[in-house]
Amino acid sequence: MKIVNSMNLENIANIGEALGGLAIMATLLFGLRQVLEVNRNRRYEISQTIAASLENPLVQRGFATFGMAVTKDSTLEDLMSLSREQKDATNAVIVLMANHAVMTYHRNLSFDIVYSFWKGYLSLIGPSMRRMMELTEFGYGMHEASSVTMEEGMGTFHWVYWLLDRLEEHEKIEEIKPHLNQKDWKP
Repeated sequence: MKIVNSMNLENIANIGEALGGLAIMATLLFGLRQVLEVNRNRRYEISQTIAASLENPLVQRGFATFGMAVTKDSTLEDLMSLSREQKDATNAVIVLMANHAVMTYHRNLSFDIVYSFWKGYLSLIGPSMRRMMELTEFGYGMHEASSVTMEEGMGTFHWVYWLLDRLEEHEKIEEIKPHLNQKDWKP
């Protein structure tokens, strides 16, 4: 009888151990699901924040200014003749892109999300934005009262250059002309 009871106790212990392992596994799976859900929600929130920042009327005026009034051949005189509103608008675009660049570099923003939002604007704003930053940095560097040096330049601009370079060298064919390349996409 003692042998039977000890075998029953051993079986019960084995069953308890197996159930404990299953409970641990279920807890891990639930935790993993929670992490995936948090990450999905975070990507959604980030996307909404980027979309809202690009919808800002001042930023939209900046895009229009880079597309129409500032060109890759603009001179310092051309930039000085911009209205105060146009200067503020182009500055808003530069600051926004610099912020997105820093957050992307530190992996607070997904490069894929940033790429999807900004890539469509690059042909419109890229060359003129580069020209404006180059001339502005040069102007500040030459101004005696400015603390901007030719060696250090304007740090904000350098983040924009960094992001522009990354966006221009990256290409996702499926995101170029999505109305043609993604016509078979289904929700």
